[in-house]
Amino acid sequence: MRARLLCVGLLAVAPCALAQSSGRFPPDSLVNTTIIPRGTPVQAVIGRMRNFSVDLGVRCTHCHLGEEGKPLATFDFASDEKRTKIVAREMMRMVDDINARLQTLPGRSANGLQVTCATCHRGLSRPMTLAAFMTEAATTVGADSAVRAYKVLWQRYYGSDAYDFRENSLNGAAFRLARAQKFEEALAMLRLNEEKYPAGVAMFVTRGTVMLLKGDTTAAEAAFREAIRRDPANDEAKGRLREIGRQP
Repeated sequence: MRARLLCVGLLAVAPCALAQSSGRFPPDSLVNTTIIPRGTPVQAVIGRMRNFSVDLGVRCTHCHLGEEGKPLATFDFASDEKRTKIVAREMMRMVDDINARLQTLPGRSANGLQVTCATCHRGLSRPMTLAAFMTEAATTVGADSAVRAYKVLWQRYYGSDAYDFRENSLNGAAFRLARAQKFEEALAMLRLNEEKYPAGVAMFVTRGTVMLLKGDTTAAEAAFREAIRRDPANDEAKGRLREIGRQP
């Protein structure tokens, strides 16, 4: 268990490396350091790496040369062969730069909010919003595959910080897809949204907008009216009806 926890800690964004000459883990000193000071205690580095691993949801082999399941003493933490490790260093510099800039904000308290890897990554190695992910998936592999991917993400991440599964995420994906003239994919996102949120309202405003982009005013009117039926106080849907010359 201890070895597993340490492995989780020494991975995705390791900006320094652990000495390997002793052939044991943890080592006595650091080598190939570029950001974390060379004299930093090894255990402190391990703790920091553990935080990185949780923030990105990855393991040692994401950035370091080694075989998953093998003893950590066999890993070549000093190697810079993997691109992800090089990128990680730049990400750490970026975080440091952002936090330094935050310190200059007027009226900032002495213990103000600090940016960390989790601020953007939220447990994901590739920090995308759900709307962006679904737009990309529907565009590259099609609506059916995107819907299947969404359901996998729901099972794995629902209730975590990784993705926002509220109604507006799929509405956003649908709008982006419609803007790209991918209307069937956009409507597939809205059908999925209705499956997840059968009492939703905003999805029908989005549906109306999608149909307007498609050039189908009749279907757009029907969608806006459905939004108003579900929420009689929905001013957005009423305004859209007026824009197309219909009375709410």
